[in-house]
Amino acid sequence: MSKRIVINPLTRISGFMEIDVTVENNQVVEAKTKGNLFRGFEQMLIGRSPFDSVYFTQRICGICSAAHSMASSLALEDALKIEPMEQGKYLRDIIHCCEFLQNHIRHFYQYTVPDFVKIEQNLLFQADHDDFRLPTEINDRISKHYFESLTISRLGHQMLAVLGGKAPHNHGVFIGGITTQATAEKVVHLDSILQKISAFIDEKMIPDVYDIARYYQEYYQLGSGYGNLLSYGSFNSYKELGTLYVDPLVLTGEGMQAFDESKILEKIDYSYFTSTEQTYSPGEVVPEPDMDKKNAYSWVKAPRYNGLPFEVGPLARLILSGNYDNDISAMDRTIARALETKKIAEIMKLLLQQIIPGVDVQKKYELPESASGRGLVDTTRGALGHWLKIKDKKISFYQIITPSTWDFSTRDDNGYRGTAEQALIGTPIQNPDKPAEIGRILRSFDPCMSCATHVYTPGKQVKTIKVF
Repeated sequence: MSKRIVINPLTRISGFMEIDVTVENNQVVEAKTKGNLFRGFEQMLIGRSPFDSVYFTQRICGICSAAHSMASSLALEDALKIEPMEQGKYLRDIIHCCEFLQNHIRHFYQYTVPDFVKIEQNLLFQADHDDFRLPTEINDRISKHYFESLTISRLGHQMLAVLGGKAPHNHGVFIGGITTQATAEKVVHLDSILQKISAFIDEKMIPDVYDIARYYQEYYQLGSGYGNLLSYGSFNSYKELGTLYVDPLVLTGEGMQAFDESKILEKIDYSYFTSTEQTYSPGEVVPEPDMDKKNAYSWVKAPRYNGLPFEVGPLARLILSGNYDNDISAMDRTIARALETKKIAEIMKLLLQQIIPGVDVQKKYELPESASGRGLVDTTRGALGHWLKIKDKKISFYQIITPSTWDFSTRDDNGYRGTAEQALIGTPIQNPDKPAEIGRILRSFDPCMSCATHVYTPGKQVKTIKVF
């Protein structure tokens, strides 16, 4: 017997995302991940000052806004032929570390934990399934950490604001590094907060994720996808420190290879976009929105590397860097995010030790009449790319491929589903009326489709799962 399951919204923090799956004999045989919101930031940037892009693109997302300031600054540095000072790179990457820590802690506890831990203090925490297996003692401990994590993750934004001015949508990250100077007092302040965060990661977050994994062993066999991994590089290419995390690499069934930017293409076969070309280089084409396009089902496009869909994010980085030797699955993704949180805290500690107080990394920048550049950087959820062109000292072209575009892409005419879609194929569904497996697998990717606020009205229950 065939059943169709639609979950909307799938996300707990940032929507608009819908999943539409077909189940036969209690097994997923087809899946479509749907991004249901058109943003249009690339079009909004045309005609603006190139410097505006650092701040404007941050408004794409209130969760990972610093990531967009990073990619935009790198694209501008490429276009303007600017090589930042090492002190500037350290300071900018410290801000990026702060966002990693805030995002990962918030994701694990507020986004993943409710799938496995029964939290009963408020109707808002009611789950859409009843598959809870943790012993009461462990369940109650992690439930307590759920609430503690709100304070701890907030410390990540507090650190970010020390150098960035505010969070989200910081004013710190810019061409050349950051817009302010680091004082000895700021460095000591950051280090003191980092110690609190690191203690929470070591003493609570990592033990919690392994306790969850112990009671949900089958998720090591679910949600694997294609097994293709990609990273643009993260905390790498320092002149003196070298690579602190991972270099630009890809992994397929043929082994690990150096990343080659020229192999990135974007496809719109099943996306709500039209162009003279259905496949194009991200640095050359921005397609036009077309909600009426035949066979399209999502606003998310389909980036491909060497013609293949790829997974990006913490698990990809840990495997590519040699820091994780298990496998690719929903549970491995969840564990990897916790382990990466510890890794980022260690990197931030080392970068703080390199800071020389009082160094001014800024200067006056002259815009060229025409130029082009790209900024490729790995952020919390994976590989983020910004491509821009300047004409008459104004932005004439801007293109963005986010990590969730890689992971939650549409299928293409070559027969490849998106990475997250493929991760669902073959998944056994114990109870189609309460399909816990679907949410757990997809949320392991940490989808961030847009910034959104979901309103809860007392007495009115929102039906988010429909079974046909």
